[in-house]
Amino acid sequence: MFSRSVVDEIIQWYHRKERKPLVIRGARQVGKTTAVRLASARLPADLIEINLERHPELDSLFRGYKLDELLFNVALIAGREIKTDGSSILFLDEAQATPAAYSCLRYFYEELPGLPVILTGSLLDQVLRDDKLATPVGRVEHCYMGPLGFEEFLSATGYEEALASIGMLTPSTMHMVPDSLHEELLGLVRRYTIIGGMPSSVQVALDTGFSHAEILRGQTELVQAYKDDFAKYAGSLNALKLSAFFNGMIAGVGRQFSHKMANDIAGFTSGDYRQLNAAIERFQEARLFHRVLHSSADTVPLGGEVKTRISKFLFLDVGLLLAAQGIPPQMVTGAPLELSNRGVLAEQFVGQQLLTLKPGYVDPTLFYWHPPKAEAQAEIDYLFESGSRIYPVEVKSGERGSIKSLHAFMVKKQASLAVRVSSLKPSRQKLLAKSGGGRQPFTLLDIPFYLLGRLEYLLAE
Repeated sequence: MFSRSVVDEIIQWYHRKERKPLVIRGARQVGKTTAVRLASARLPADLIEINLERHPELDSLFRGYKLDELLFNVALIAGREIKTDGSSILFLDEAQATPAAYSCLRYFYEELPGLPVILTGSLLDQVLRDDKLATPVGRVEHCYMGPLGFEEFLSATGYEEALASIGMLTPSTMHMVPDSLHEELLGLVRRYTIIGGMPSSVQVALDTGFSHAEILRGQTELVQAYKDDFAKYAGSLNALKLSAFFNGMIAGVGRQFSHKMANDIAGFTSGDYRQLNAAIERFQEARLFHRVLHSSADTVPLGGEVKTRISKFLFLDVGLLLAAQGIPPQMVTGAPLELSNRGVLAEQFVGQQLLTLKPGYVDPTLFYWHPPKAEAQAEIDYLFESGSRIYPVEVKSGERGSIKSLHAFMVKKQASLAVRVSSLKPSRQKLLAKSGGGRQPFTLLDIPFYLLGRLEYLLAE
């Protein structure tokens, strides 16, 4: 087991005076249960863990909000007393099997505020929508988990020196990174791209000496496990149709989700647009795909000015995407990341890392910018919001990569700082954007893939 940044957030939650029940959300197999166990091992409290899938008889007690009887039954099952003074932590795992446990959190907060309660569940969003149970608004806290980010991956796989080197790079020193270290860090980026950030994939890599064949086997099994889950939340759609929609979505990762693409995916499955939209909602609720929404980028928050009909999708994890698309590892190891699979892997990598930069209590969202059709310019891959400012983030293929889209954005929005992510060494340069007769001086921050985890710091400086 390896630690995650979310472990520290759980510990901080436990020590807060005004603590509410904590709900940890995330896709299946991102490490929610392990994170809770690792956090509890560092706390002066006894973890009382109950897997609700194995104890369906507790459902009626949750639905009846009978806390005394419920805690007594859980104590009997665990064989340990549950103390309500903070020296015990009640951990309700696999709560999708008993969705009433989520509603019951309100009463834990109101009647037993001294008892720390943590609830997790992989398919929680679907069952809560289907069961239409009361939501404990204002009585719970949320923590969102995804796969390991690149820096977490370095720590988990023993590359502490590389991680320390990244931490030493500042805006004033990053341009001095030695060529040998730069290439070594890019090699680790490619390794992360192949393995991904799913804990099981990282563990297989460690156990097998980074065997590509064994990693791929585990990734393929995990993707199949996600497909097997479709039967649990198919609703009016059958699992086979959901699987076909899933395959179509995987093939379209990183591309603008147009009506044509939607109709093509629906047509290949003998489905229709309405069914595809229903499937996409299910996939998002399972946190298998992240919808990157178009924003006009005029003001923060970015979510206040979105066009839901203009969007693109990222998959849960870059390593799983590699396996699901059948891309051989040699395509990643033999070329710069931005040139692999038409740049899709680079865009997935960047988006996946940007999702990790916000605190765990923030449900991560991503946005991008697409100019009006009449301007015939390319899109800005991502928009990054920091404080009161909006920064365009482009994923480009190196020194000769076109930055016409950046020029268009900088002139239209009168922005002064842009970010370009590639395999180039880090640098800052003063440029003059020219577009549509307008001009705007700006600074271009070139950062390599391995510095994405430091983006907030580099922008602040």
